[in-house]
Amino acid sequence: MPSFAPPPVTPPGLALAFRFALRELRGGVAGFRIFIACIALGVMAIAGVLSIGRALTTTIAEEGQTLLGGDIAFSLLHVPPDADQRAFLAKLGTASEVATLRAMARKPETLDQALAEVKAVDAAYPLYGRLEVEGGGDWKALTAKQPDGSFGALAEQALLVRLDLKVGDRIALGAATLTLTGVITAEPDKAAGGIGFGPRLLITRDALAATDLVQPGSLIRFTTRVRVDGPADEARLSAIEKQAEVAFPKAGWEVRSRANAAPGLKANIERFTQFLTLVGLTALVIGGVGVANAVRSYLDRKREVIATWKCLGATGGFVFKVYALEVMMLAGIGIAIGLALGSVLPIAIGAYLADIVPIGARAAVYPRELLLAVAYGFLTAAAFALPVIGRAHDVPPTALFRGAVETARRWPRRRYLIMTAVVLAALVGLVLTLSDDPRITVPYLGALIGAFVVLRGVGLGIMALARRMPHLHSTEWRLAIAAIHRPGALTPSVVLSLGLGLTLLVALAGIDYGLRAELTSSCRNRRRASSSSTCRAATRPPSAT
Repeated sequence: MPSFAPPPVTPPGLALAFRFALRELRGGVAGFRIFIACIALGVMAIAGVLSIGRALTTTIAEEGQTLLGGDIAFSLLHVPPDADQRAFLAKLGTASEVATLRAMARKPETLDQALAEVKAVDAAYPLYGRLEVEGGGDWKALTAKQPDGSFGALAEQALLVRLDLKVGDRIALGAATLTLTGVITAEPDKAAGGIGFGPRLLITRDALAATDLVQPGSLIRFTTRVRVDGPADEARLSAIEKQAEVAFPKAGWEVRSRANAAPGLKANIERFTQFLTLVGLTALVIGGVGVANAVRSYLDRKREVIATWKCLGATGGFVFKVYALEVMMLAGIGIAIGLALGSVLPIAIGAYLADIVPIGARAAVYPRELLLAVAYGFLTAAAFALPVIGRAHDVPPTALFRGAVETARRWPRRRYLIMTAVVLAALVGLVLTLSDDPRITVPYLGALIGAFVVLRGVGLGIMALARRMPHLHSTEWRLAIAAIHRPGALTPSVVLSLGLGLTLLVALAGIDYGLRAELTSSCRNRRRASSSSTCRAATRPPSAT
């Protein structure tokens, strides 16, 4: 008699799990609005910050000539270039020599004074770009010697405000008297000078000589910019730099080319971008706690559905696949929203940045930065959701027939712990790989892990303390305290979310205060150093000068 063997049972594949996940989403995303909002905000922050940083650095690279004021620049401190050096630079192309220093500008009537960033230029300035003056006009005519014998000067609006001046008023700079003839509205090479500690005051080289501020040991930087004749690619500029080193080995030049037009500004932008990226990542991690809570709450409501699947032959692995795919699809919705908002941030705040940063930001969509934000979003969502989904693997079929009360939060199976560890390692590796300065990133990661451990311990401590509190007569207080330490209570998650949020706010406030204090201290020190020499020259009687 023939025997009929049952056909082999094959485990449900990924395609079937995907179909079930889509069916689960037909009811909408009512329970996942917080989930999607957390992912969207974190991804938006990272995508926006990375895109803005890329826009600024791209602008620096593309406008190197204008930012530097030439194809290549040779800078000397304290002393100007000698005749041989000037002849060497003149052979390379059109040269322009600029002297910059910090000095005290004084209002003669009241003796009020303010620190100014003085720039003395020659007739060839600027080699690239355009110096713009409020109301138009030729800046060379405005800075020429005036009929009354004083020298014309252009200043930024901030100097006029600080000294209560207007166009046509006179100011004293060292031993010279200057007439304010215009207000600077655009200075092409301002970014190449780094951070300024005062408003710009632009004069001619003849006016600088009349100030009597050029003395032995004066803190003056003489920069010669050159617009190179012929090709000015990186190879040519590098060859020119080597020729200068061979011809004048003891000159002490600081040489910069248009490829490195504003290194200080570029470095500050990169550090600021990295700092804000870490802030965005922290916001994403804080949102990850909300992700875990949303997934846990959702799966608790799906216990009967999971039990039904188990009764019909579904395996725990199939259950995990269904809800992992569902969570990743929901994360994809949040990531798409975050990308849409983050990609338009450079465009939305481009005009605002133009008033703060002395360069414009090229508004564009940067695929690499957006892909990084996508990776951060998916890895963070997976890291927080996988352990919770892993527990759904072991929902018993009996949960369909009787009320099940989870008395303890068990660890998920080893395979899911390994998956979570791999995702976390990938997230940490991505952060470290893309970090410009590991000295910032490594302590950040250590502090983040430490905060997790400490806050988790605080949450468990609160539960233990609530469990040991004496019996209270008030029903409301008794129920409230019991809810804190009951099985499955969200106390550790709430403490973790609030603690990380507060930690982030305190850290931002501390960093902001530290940066302000450092800049203020540096400004005061530099102001004292500058005024100590310039004030001596300014207060000497005319016969002594």
